[in-house]
Amino acid sequence: MKQLFSKKHLTTLISSFAAGTGIILACAGDWGPEYGTSSFTPEAFVSDDSYRPFFYSGTSFYYDIGYDTKHDNRFNDVNISDWLTYLGSGTRRTELEHLLQTATETAIDSAADFANGKTKSLPSGMKSFQLFKKLNTKTTSFLSYLSLAKKSEAFAVNNFEYSWEYDSKKKNTSFNAAPLNSKLLQEFTKTTDAFLKQRYWFQLERSYFFNGPSQKAIDLFENNEKSFPKNDMYYRTMAYAAGVYNKLKNFSKANYYYSRVFDSCTALRTVAHYSFNPQEQADWTATLALAANNDEKATLWQMLGIYYADEVRAMQEIYALNPRSEKLDLLLTRAINKTEQNFNDYNEGIQGSILAIKKDTVNSSLFALVTRVAQAGNTSQPWKWHTALGYLNMLKGNTEKAAAAYAQAEKKLPKEELAQSQLRLLKLINIIASATKADSKLEKTILPELEWLTGIKLEDGAFRHQSALSWVRQTLSNRYKTQKEYIKAVCFSNYQNFYVDNNNIEAMKTFLAKTNKTPYEALYAKLYPLTANNLVEYQAIALALHDNLEEAIAKMETLPATNTTLPGNPFNGRLQDCHDCDHEAAQKIKYTKLSLLKKMKEMEDKIKAGGAEVYTNAMLVANAFYNMTHYGNARAFYENQIIGSYHYSPFAIDQQFRSLLIDMSLPTKYYTQALNAAKTDEQKAKCYFMLAKCERNKYYNTNLYNKKEYHYGDRANLADYLAWDGFKSLKQYKTTKFYQEAIRECGYFRTWSQK
Repeated sequence: MKQLFSKKHLTTLISSFAAGTGIILACAGDWGPEYGTSSFTPEAFVSDDSYRPFFYSGTSFYYDIGYDTKHDNRFNDVNISDWLTYLGSGTRRTELEHLLQTATETAIDSAADFANGKTKSLPSGMKSFQLFKKLNTKTTSFLSYLSLAKKSEAFAVNNFEYSWEYDSKKKNTSFNAAPLNSKLLQEFTKTTDAFLKQRYWFQLERSYFFNGPSQKAIDLFENNEKSFPKNDMYYRTMAYAAGVYNKLKNFSKANYYYSRVFDSCTALRTVAHYSFNPQEQADWTATLALAANNDEKATLWQMLGIYYADEVRAMQEIYALNPRSEKLDLLLTRAINKTEQNFNDYNEGIQGSILAIKKDTVNSSLFALVTRVAQAGNTSQPWKWHTALGYLNMLKGNTEKAAAAYAQAEKKLPKEELAQSQLRLLKLINIIASATKADSKLEKTILPELEWLTGIKLEDGAFRHQSALSWVRQTLSNRYKTQKEYIKAVCFSNYQNFYVDNNNIEAMKTFLAKTNKTPYEALYAKLYPLTANNLVEYQAIALALHDNLEEAIAKMETLPATNTTLPGNPFNGRLQDCHDCDHEAAQKIKYTKLSLLKKMKEMEDKIKAGGAEVYTNAMLVANAFYNMTHYGNARAFYENQIIGSYHYSPFAIDQQFRSLLIDMSLPTKYYTQALNAAKTDEQKAKCYFMLAKCERNKYYNTNLYNKKEYHYGDRANLADYLAWDGFKSLKQYKTTKFYQEAIRECGYFRTWSQK
């Protein structure tokens, strides 16, 4: 037979696990929401919560839950409630919970013997139970049934959660089910109590499924299914019958029964879906032929659309059967959410007037179908299709058509908040996407919408608005950059290049201090992530790194006092850069950013004054400037809200700031001053070594770190050892203690010196 369906990516365990025992394997991602980039909230279109696991997920098998793990306890609460109703008022739920879920098979057998007068004592944990104080026929029947049900747990309850546990934890397949089946059949045949009879029917069907023979399972279900009400117990039994048909490779009958379970028993929807297993066109045609009506056919097509991710074909078939079928809604949201992933970088290429990045990424068949259905207007809720059509048009760049579709949707939009919010969000995106520039007219139009959007408190999973908000902010920012309105641009989307020009910073400080902001200015000021103090701190840091200490101190002194101290002594100068060593070392004096600058300024003043301490002060200032770079122990000095923090390498530093933070000019300047003022060979030797460190860093800066792009292997292409001028000069001081210390501590220098 010709195979028309692609294989599902998880097909294992389908025959072995059906109805309450299947294992659903999937892994949730750790990078963003599982639905990816999305502004189309499925909950706004699908009101039935039981469909939630089948929403589109890019990382999980089942949306929001990842995998189905309720196989052993799915019906616990319902089962207790059913028995509470059956046994009547006065029955305690806690006692039933113990008997049904906790008590062992042996304990239940003893309780049943007590109820039947075969023994005079109850298990110790049950002696206080009210259930045994007034025994009646129903109580005795319940315990007799439960005794057999507990025996079934030997093969029916697995107590494992993940598929990989199956081989190590699966039940012993040598279980002799013949005595149990015989007793279950006997009780099923003789009881006249409809409630008990259906439960014995379920237990026997389940045992036949696990233990065989298969034909008895088929006969038991087919010969009795019309005798019972169509409740959860009925569909649990049907699911096991479907599992037997699946084992026998009668896929048409199996899949038909799974579709019945899927449609009528919400608790078993994930199990029925996972076990659903169409193979060939012939068996699929036979499955459709078994459907009693168009609604059952629609369910089959809905399941097929989910199972094989062929939502468009499934919607086409369901629409032909019944345009008003609610089964279309789930498939529509899945198709739209999948389409959104083709636009997962909303920030790319948004300099013009339209949202679309790649117009051919909207599936033509999907677009044609949604257009046809929306125009026909004969679904149960046409607003959903007009909304979807508007969104697809927008993604294709047809913003005028999108606006027209949204207008049609608004005419029949329900009053539910989520539906209202969904359309409002998409209309805002479309307005901004269609605008050629961000002028006062546009600002007046979008102001109330932006106030609404930025004030939403719901989690993104409840209403998917974060992707849209990010796109709106980035798009407006880009438009304002083009228009040279940089304050607006950086407020809507902060970008590092803004801070390179100090004029921008001063303009931003003035704007933040403005007391009579317009409503629109107040909006984007609220979006700006930084404060005036953040800006001043950055200015002070930049001034310090350019050796303008007096101005840096003046700005730093305007900031609120802080007790934050630098983790290491910035005046230390090590042969080897070891931040952790400096951070762990005891510090007699702990420096803050401000106190460090003041101390450096004091030393610089002494250097300018000349005298005997020039060498010492120059060395200390050089060490401080070295440590204030990315190479040193005082990186915390430059860390702030603009530059960032915890840079694991120079490549992690934004390109705008990298050259400033790795520059060796100031350390080189002051080590050179120290060298010129040095009086002893020991002092000169140390100066040359520290200058060699600066040369080394400069070499890497020039050949590696200042590149715009870093490629794997770039470092490997650099020379292993170079004769820095500092090392060459240091050789003339072989007799100094410092030289010997350098040989001992610095492997680089030791290796080079031995060449």
